Amino acid sequence: MQHFDDNAKRRIRWLTRRGLLELDIILGRFMSHTFDQLSDDELNAFVALMDLPDPEILALINQSENCKSAQFEPVLEKIRQAQFL
Repeated sequence: MQHFDDNAKRRIRWLTRRGLLELDIILGRFMSHTFDQLSDDELNAFVALMDLPDPEILALINQSENCKSAQFEPVLEKIRQAQFL
């Protein structure tokens, strides 16, 4: 498991700049409200999630596609919850 210092977290913030406006808005809200509270395990899952193509990430967040990886579920749920803060 990787430990995330402040520099690593800044690089992760950069990963959230995507090509879809909808995804930028959703991830922006998540980054503002929830990102700093993630554990290292959740950060590892979030980084892996950001490696997926934009349409797939959006489909997972919107639950229009079933999540094939259990590691993503806790992070996806936090992203969804951040939309209502």
